Amino acid sequence: MTDQTTSPKVTITSRFWHRYRTMTVDNALPYQWCALNDEVPVDVPEGAAWGENGSQFSHSLRNLRIAAGRESGAFSGQPFQDTDVSKWLEAASYTLRMRDEGFDIDDIEAKVDEAIGLFEDLQDEDGYLDTKFEIDLPADQRFKGLRWSHELYTMGHFIEAAVAHYESTGSPRALDIAERAADCIDRHFGDAAGQIHGPDGHPEIELALARLYEVTGERRWLDLAAWFIRVRGIDPEFYDEQDKAGGPQFYTDMHMPLKYFVADEPILDKAKAEGHAVRLLYLAVAVAKVGRLLEDRKMLDTAERLWRNIVDHRMYVTGAVGSTQVGEAFSFDDDLPNDLVYGETCASVAMLFYGKALMEIRPRGSVADVMELELFNGMLSGIQLDGTRYFYVNPLEADPAASAGNPTRHHVLTRRAGWFDCACCPANLVRLITSLDRYLYTESGDTIYAHQFIANRAEFADGLTVEQTQAGEEYPWSGDITFHVANPNRLNKRLAVRIPAWSPRWTLEVNGNPVNLKAADGFVSIDVSGETTEIHLVLDMAVRKVRASLDVRCDVGRLAVARGPIVFCMEQCDNEGPLWLDGMSVDAEVEERYDADLLDGVEVLTVEGRRFETQRTGQYYTAEAPLAEHEQQLTLIPYYAWCNRAEGQMQVWVRETR
Repeated sequence: MTDQTTSPKVTITSRFWHRYRTMTVDNALPYQWCALNDEVPVDVPEGAAWGENGSQFSHSLRNLRIAAGRESGAFSGQPFQDTDVSKWLEAASYTLRMRDEGFDIDDIEAKVDEAIGLFEDLQDEDGYLDTKFEIDLPADQRFKGLRWSHELYTMGHFIEAAVAHYESTGSPRALDIAERAADCIDRHFGDAAGQIHGPDGHPEIELALARLYEVTGERRWLDLAAWFIRVRGIDPEFYDEQDKAGGPQFYTDMHMPLKYFVADEPILDKAKAEGHAVRLLYLAVAVAKVGRLLEDRKMLDTAERLWRNIVDHRMYVTGAVGSTQVGEAFSFDDDLPNDLVYGETCASVAMLFYGKALMEIRPRGSVADVMELELFNGMLSGIQLDGTRYFYVNPLEADPAASAGNPTRHHVLTRRAGWFDCACCPANLVRLITSLDRYLYTESGDTIYAHQFIANRAEFADGLTVEQTQAGEEYPWSGDITFHVANPNRLNKRLAVRIPAWSPRWTLEVNGNPVNLKAADGFVSIDVSGETTEIHLVLDMAVRKVRASLDVRCDVGRLAVARGPIVFCMEQCDNEGPLWLDGMSVDAEVEERYDADLLDGVEVLTVEGRRFETQRTGQYYTAEAPLAEHEQQLTLIPYYAWCNRAEGQMQVWVRETR
């Protein structure tokens, strides 16, 4: 088991990620506050990504003001509308630690205090915290319609925000609200007579309670988290029985199977990742975290088993997960359609939570590789470069005509939206960006695992510091990385540096001397017990053309292109359409160039490709000789940066030619 110690103080200096964190503080968080305050309308096309299910505006903060007695009116929005504010509050709370990095966060801090004040005023005397019920429904309806009510999901997200605020400020103000909410839940749920014997339809509270335990040391919260994990799926009639007893009804036209709620069987018996992707992943993160804290072997085995199924059979080359719009769900092994993919941004964020939890159990390079894939691709594609527009769905192939003309593709947007009726993704994404410093290192015993190549300075206990610097255009464009370790107290420590699976060749120097170390579990381990140690790593950043397993029928005969951690794609604004006529060979020459003026600075790849020659014979179907091809240069940009210019076709996988 991992020896948990105080988290290091990490200052991110990476140009790439400093830009994103600056954008989040200056643009994204203020913009999202405006959206939550009804100054930004929902603007997605009808039928696409929750664009037609409620009000034109968020009303999230308005709901809080009404419940707090500061305004009059009715509740508006999804039952879980409060969570948009809670996730914003969590993201904003993390920025309060960034003042030392030179960020001006005074305005954000004032809004954080305003949000906490609203939650203080709206919380019931018994600790209950959910504006949908407090405004619209009588108290005797609480916790009586858990299939869809999202009450524990809603309170869980506030608890996570409160933990973040406490960790950033040391103030117990939000944490006191969170503990009263947890106490309310603890009184109502459990095995005793008169208590409720089942879970919320949307997992979240399990993870929130585990985090609350970590900062308070209150064992009740950990035991309650474990109870929610173990009770899930035990009684398949639980939700139906609540409905028959007259519980409140939500989404009455949505008849989803128990698998959607990850409640068709006990989670600890589940062999594969099934159901609503975010529900499954939030629960899996909690299983990993609670399993570690309790040293529960069955939980730990379940967390590993589900991760392996996702990574080996249900994850896209970009890191996206969730193959179908129906239920925003996993489908079946190796079913990875590129044009019908769901790939919810929240699911990629949850994969990072999952990876972090697994690294805390046992650090492995393979897990850190997936975290990196999500950071630079699956998650990052969900936000526009200026931080003010977002994807809910992240396709690997998109066509505006198809999205507009085919109802099965309406969920695939070809422009990011300013806001959603169900706005779970925007704040989820920025809470990851503002807490990025928590994802770079894992400590286990006497070893510090440096597993993400994001330039930073980290201060560990007893005066040990690690500074990561990067040469040239810096990572992810350059693989020239140096770690400067200062250990003035000569602690008996080792620094383990990840060797990514995508870098088959690499060189390593320690204090200026070449060393020939073998990687174990994806890491090379270096003794840093001296007063100073310098480690210089150079990774192989050559362009790779990737094939999928032949079990993935959607990608048979196609190639994807990657360089370092970045997956690339073709956009119509750089290439003649339609893009499906283009192809490349596995040994095609590639020209690489860094363009500082394009898309805030990106590597651009130009590939010697081939293109089918269109033939118009007057017949729609013909039996003619093989199609002729001609040479065609193909231009590729990083996938995360697509849809920041003109709207048009995009594709990641390209036809393979000879």
